[in-house]
Amino acid sequence: MARLRKIEYGLPSGNDALTVRLGIEKGIFEAEGLDLSVRIVFGGPEVAAAYHSGDLPIGNIGSPSGLNAIAAGGNFRIIASGCRQRAHMFLGVRKGIGGFQELRGKRLGLLSIGSCPSWIARKMLIHEGLDPDKDITFVPLLEDYPRIIEIMADGRIDACLATEPNLSIGEEKGILDIWAAAYDEPYLPHYQWIVRVAHADFIENEPDLVAAVLRGCRRSAHYAARHADEFAAFVARRYGTSERAAQRAVARELPHYQLDCQIDLSGLQASVDMLYEFGGIERPMRAEDFTDLRFQPDPSAIENISH
Repeated sequence: MARLRKIEYGLPSGNDALTVRLGIEKGIFEAEGLDLSVRIVFGGPEVAAAYHSGDLPIGNIGSPSGLNAIAAGGNFRIIASGCRQRAHMFLGVRKGIGGFQELRGKRLGLLSIGSCPSWIARKMLIHEGLDPDKDITFVPLLEDYPRIIEIMADGRIDACLATEPNLSIGEEKGILDIWAAAYDEPYLPHYQWIVRVAHADFIENEPDLVAAVLRGCRRSAHYAARHADEFAAFVARRYGTSERAAQRAVARELPHYQLDCQIDLSGLQASVDMLYEFGGIERPMRAEDFTDLRFQPDPSAIENISH
């Protein structure tokens, strides 16, 4: 047998790239000649720094963090979409809080300052008539982010902007209610959120490896979509939660997954424009300025799957 190529795949949190993790378990990446492992660098700006230095050659990042870093000279490019193409972040609020105006003076837990939730939360709160700089205290959790529901149960935060399956776990435990999804119509309905990125040297020197990683990502995503019950059981094992909570999380997200790594350029432009609006990018820029599209799949080769 040919020797497998070892590659670390970067993530900004433990809740990301669940289909990639499933694909590793199922041997999908081995079939592509890869010994793929995931490494978490908690926080958007923090994982962006690892991509810039080449410490991580390839992986996931939220578009706001990635765009900010590239605009500031980051030596990596957006090459594909993640499965969570839409803004798969949900506003969970502790039981007993009655409406958005009651969030004044409250604490909102998120991954880190400068990460995707901090930008997306601003968009959502402003729409609801709140000043994110005066009315809400953002609480960055970093390495404690996987414990976000426990932290809310302990009373240290009052709300969170987070990803599944955390929200379904919190629902099942009676800790929170889900008030909104970031991809809801008033907020960011047409948006490219999770992107796959690669260091510039890795793209130029190892294009076949980049392509192999993305093939494995596509195959893993399609496998998860075809085997939703198995995917939910996998999620439940990883998070130590009930299959009922995991099935609720998968049912909430899977219909919105992008399975084929295809970048939504207009949605990415929406992310660029939001960052410019809030001062994260100093001048107007085009989504194409941040991308390397050579690895986008040929539409004729995309597997037809209902999702």
